[in-house]
Amino acid sequence: MTKRTTIKRLLSRSLCVLAATSISSAWAQNFPSKPITVIVPYATAGVTDLYARAIGPKLSEILGQPVLVDNRAGGGTIIGTQMASRAAPDGYTLLLTSYAYTSNPILRKSMPYEAASLVPLMLLGSSNNVLLMSAKAKPANVPEVVAYAKSSPGQLKLASSGNASSPHIAAELFAKAVGAQITHLPYKGTGPAMTDVIGGQVDGIFDGVSSMPQVKAGRLRPIAIASEERHPMAPDIPTFREQGVDLVFGSWFGFFLPANVPAPVQARLTEALLKTLQDPTVKEQILKTGVRLNPVTSQQFSDFLKTESRRLQGLVDGGAKIEVE
Repeated sequence: MTKRTTIKRLLSRSLCVLAATSISSAWAQNFPSKPITVIVPYATAGVTDLYARAIGPKLSEILGQPVLVDNRAGGGTIIGTQMASRAAPDGYTLLLTSYAYTSNPILRKSMPYEAASLVPLMLLGSSNNVLLMSAKAKPANVPEVVAYAKSSPGQLKLASSGNASSPHIAAELFAKAVGAQITHLPYKGTGPAMTDVIGGQVDGIFDGVSSMPQVKAGRLRPIAIASEERHPMAPDIPTFREQGVDLVFGSWFGFFLPANVPAPVQARLTEALLKTLQDPTVKEQILKTGVRLNPVTSQQFSDFLKTESRRLQGLVDGGAKIEVE
């Protein structure tokens, strides 16, 4: 290969890169030019769905295009997550999910999508789980729940928003911490799970402080919160540690994109989401659920997810048996 040929090839590659960059920049300047879909891998009426619907209208206003919420519940969030992973990498499909994104790759033998097919965009925040019992159930505190669970193995039935979800992991960790056997009942989201808990078909569920309206209405009985200290929105709910059980655990909520979305488009979406979360109405709707709103962007979110994964892997390696299949 001659020196002239080498120079020609290098110039050709450089021009291709410049052209691609110019096209990407022009595309980002025109983004978005059609509706954006936010996939929520849970049923309607759950807290993740609530966040999507609180954010959607303001995000639509900022971006100048409709923002549609698409609930794809089932499979412990696998169905919706897989759908997002296969979407075109153009920024028009986002995934808003929570803890099952961390737990599924660790707890399941196989996954229908590659972890690298999705990338973190923005963490919204996190929350701690509260053990809530149906008002129709007898136990009123942790010792009574433990006694009820131990009186007949498997008698205590705890619902969750799906296999590998935060409520599921919290229930299994609670069972391990107190040395009792429970029966886990996975649902396609918090909404349908909560319906059966309130109806008395299921004893209880681990959920967030967002359920306080149901507590105040007398439909649910709060037992304990899995946090270091009491929550300011629910100061009357004692921690598990106050009642002799070492349990601190919670969930997180965040946005993802299909891999390879152009960086300028990612930046545009990040900017729009940050502006959305500064809106007083949006903030109020989110904060009233008890979540700690702490928006961090791509790299910090990625680091956070790695920490969460290491923590769960450590629990599994340490003997926590959590069945999801």
